[in-house]
Amino acid sequence: MLAGFICAVGIGAPQVSLAKQADSKVVTQQSEKTLPKIEIGKKFKVPELKLKENTYVLDCKVSDINGNSVKDNVILVGTKEKIDGKLDVYANDLSIIVQEGKTKKYIKYDWMVKETDGKLYGESAREPNLIIGDYTGNKVNDIIVTAPQGGNGGHVDHLILTWEGNKNKLKDVKTSASVR
Repeated sequence: MLAGFICAVGIGAPQVSLAKQADSKVVTQQSEKTLPKIEIGKKFKVPELKLKENTYVLDCKVSDINGNSVKDNVILVGTKEKIDGKLDVYANDLSIIVQEGKTKKYIKYDWMVKETDGKLYGESAREPNLIIGDYTGNKVNDIIVTAPQGGNGGHVDHLILTWEGNKNKLKDVKTSASVR
């Protein structure tokens, strides 16, 4: 399956993208009472992360991604707008938030795309999702984010993140390429 995935990702014009750890976004919740309820389709708020008001949970998985044998929350969030009273299927400014199971700390990673004007913008997608599994062969689960773009001849962007050693840091293993 992975060979097919890598092959599929390699087709089409490459797009430069990256996940960058947001500055000063590692925070510790003080008590279990303050932990937000994580529910797909609902607003997501962690005051210390300073998320935009219209940030929603797009997908969430529970899995040990740092190799310490304790399950972590992996949360895909993005901003959404209302159109005619309903939430748009498109989400902007995609970010991956990991809440470590052992420490309850949050670490936020913004998926950024470098556009033709040279500026970095937050990745957007139509109904993006998470896939968790060991795709790098290091015996620790990795995070794959899929970001369908929709439309005629639409394409899907992918991002693979993996834990770096025993540090509280994820690194971008595979930047995205578009499948058209």
